[in-house]
Amino acid sequence: MTLELSIHEITIAVKNIGDAQTTFAGALQGSSDEIQGFPQDAFELNMGGVWIGDFHIAMVNDPTGNGPVGRFLTKRGEGVYEVNVRTNDLPAAIEHFKGHGLRFINEEPKVLKNYDAGHGQILKELRVCFVDPRTTHGVLIEVAEWVF
Repeated sequence: MTLELSIHEITIAVKNIGDAQTTFAGALQGSSDEIQGFPQDAFELNMGGVWIGDFHIAMVNDPTGNGPVGRFLTKRGEGVYEVNVRTNDLPAAIEHFKGHGLRFINEEPKVLKNYDAGHGQILKELRVCFVDPRTTHGVLIEVAEWVF
């Protein structure tokens, strides 16, 4: 199998998701999606976004300020938080990135069950690993394999 990689979405950390959706949807003639909460173990994550055709700009914030997005907003302010890369073979993608000198925060994937990928796509599983931003010029890369 040939390794496939594609950029699925760009995620922006913002203070107010609704305000950011209004700005981006208006300027880029997109449509906003619903803002949802994703409780995590030690923090909370809210996410919404804007679809421009088939491309998604996700917008996230952490109302508790305790998680990685909250720390990002405190340290850097609003801006690009991560690039989301989709692959057909997560283990091969990990080896590919490592072969280019990148390190991972986690090589054991986080698995999200029954994940809503937007546009009516419900995934059986989303398997996710994160590339350490210290090896990518400060940009967090999420590498995900979709399982239907």
